[in-house]
Amino acid sequence: MRFDIYLESGPQHRKTWVFVPSLPGCVAVGPTSEAAIEIARTAIGERLDFLSRHGETIAGAETIDVVVAEHVIERDFLGYAQQFFPPDAEPLTEDEARRQLRWAAWSREELVAAAQAQPEPLTVKPAAGGRSAAAIISHVAGAEWAYISSTLGTLRGGSAAIAAIERAGEQPWEALAAERPALIGRLDAMTPEELSRVVERKGRPHWTARRMLRRMLEHESEHVEELRSRLPT
Repeated sequence: MRFDIYLESGPQHRKTWVFVPSLPGCVAVGPTSEAAIEIARTAIGERLDFLSRHGETIAGAETIDVVVAEHVIERDFLGYAQQFFPPDAEPLTEDEARRQLRWAAWSREELVAAAQAQPEPLTVKPAAGGRSAAAIISHVAGAEWAYISSTLGTLRGGSAAIAAIERAGEQPWEALAAERPALIGRLDAMTPEELSRVVERKGRPHWTARRMLRRMLEHESEHVEELRSRLPT
């Protein structure tokens, strides 16, 4: 199966990101463009495995062929997954939205499982550096509210929900579970106009429902892998 991939190389961190809009949530990063393309093949396979674990398969994906559709190297905000790619402008159908919201529910399950399996207390930063697991959880939740606000307008309750997660410390599970329904309910209620709307922002990447859900899934997937990388082998 052919997967068009989109590359973003930037001065920040001197890395190349790879995005696969046709497989929302699939993202990879490498030290060079060549390495990132090779890593993308593995990332696509892992994303397909994610779907398979939850009972969904994509026909024809037994063979993975990647084609570089675009490589962004000359825009602002490079290197932080900030780009707006041509597929992001395509209107999102109601069926696609429902499907990706199912993926979001599965992704959240895997985030919680990876966090609960951490060998260290959630609020303790790893010796190798980086955020604590508790900080990652609140960061992921907060980013989702930001993506939605950028696309659909401010959704009330976000600040209080994230603050509750942060206050919960070692036991964020109840607050995390309470945070999701309002957010998912708003996404599930998107109108046809909202599914096709392009929110233009002068000098910055545009937002659409398709890009919003793509980034939600990508961002959470990145941090699930970060938490898993800390688990004993």
